[in-house]
Amino acid sequence: MRNIAYKDYKKSSDIHGTVLYPAVMVAPVQNDLLADLIEQNKVIDIIDPFHGSGTALYEAAKISSSVNLYGSDINPLANLITTVKLQGVDFSVIEENIALLDKYLHSDTDIAEHTFYNIEKWFKPNIIKSLSKIRNAIIQIENDKNRLFFWYCMSDIIRKHSNTRSCTYKLYSKTESDISKINDTSIKDFLDKVRRDYPRFVPLPNKLCLYKGDCLDYLHSKNNATFDICITSPPYGDNATTVTYGQFSMLPLIWIGEKDLALEGWEFKNYSIIDSKSLGGCENQADVTDTNLVFVNWYLSRISEDKRRKVTRFFNGYFEFLKEICRTTKKFIILTLGDRTVSGVKINLTKITERVLGQLGFELTERAHREIASKRTPQVLAYQKDGTAIKSMTIETVLVFERKDYRL
Repeated sequence: MRNIAYKDYKKSSDIHGTVLYPAVMVAPVQNDLLADLIEQNKVIDIIDPFHGSGTALYEAAKISSSVNLYGSDINPLANLITTVKLQGVDFSVIEENIALLDKYLHSDTDIAEHTFYNIEKWFKPNIIKSLSKIRNAIIQIENDKNRLFFWYCMSDIIRKHSNTRSCTYKLYSKTESDISKINDTSIKDFLDKVRRDYPRFVPLPNKLCLYKGDCLDYLHSKNNATFDICITSPPYGDNATTVTYGQFSMLPLIWIGEKDLALEGWEFKNYSIIDSKSLGGCENQADVTDTNLVFVNWYLSRISEDKRRKVTRFFNGYFEFLKEICRTTKKFIILTLGDRTVSGVKINLTKITERVLGQLGFELTERAHREIASKRTPQVLAYQKDGTAIKSMTIETVLVFERKDYRL
């Protein structure tokens, strides 16, 4: 068992710290695991079906330029972030483009303010004006790579200057007192961030194919044994009650120019729609028929009836996901997992996953645990009626599986 603690690792030291995104994987852990496997192969196809902010794909690209990268995510902000990290900026005109931004942002030209439903709840009037100016300036940039990079940078500025609380990924408005303390430094912060961060975005030569949409739709479209390695951190439960990636992303998405987002047309229906359409979300109402439910019946029998349906729905999608990655992966599967607690019952997702993959032809070759050093979610999420604390997960587990009929 290797040491994957990396307690001294700080995202601010690399490209992964240039944008905020929920519950990202720890880059050196993924790099460590992938390096062992990639160095033994000249050309390799790697898939991350829940690529998020692109940590695993980026680390794979750093290891070898011959790695072909594939990923899917239902969140258009995740799609944009990962695209920017891997395609980088166009250094031949980046300084010129930044100068244009500076010129636009310091001009006295009046522009139409951006607007959307309930915008005044989430942004102060002076900040709406400044963010509208930034938005309009970015739209003027003709270079596609650099324009996407500027949206990437703006996404952080939007979160920083919004009225939403920073202690959670959910959309909760700050108190009036805290809102009054928000100073409008958005234009300065944006330009400072662009100038500070762009040198990190060196284009990587790897083949990159990203799919914006449901990962099950994407995997269903692939042939057997398409990928050499699957590396990912799947949801530990439905997003609404675990990590609300969609709610976190909505405010930036509403500001970003739609032509630069991969959209299917439903994304702005409401603030929770991305989470609802994610694995195990409430819009995935398929009845549970998977035979693997035998692995979770013990937990279901101990969970309160009102939450049983949610957990069952999640595992219906999760087992289908496991089946599909086993079908489409011919060598190795690397999963970063956590065990969530529902109704005071800790669901051992790692053990369940081991048993299911074992039935699907994959053998566990390595297991490592890592303490989660810092989290936005509080350690105590709530209290049960009897006063027992419901705690958030503090340990994540990395599992490495090898197909039983494949050996290096």
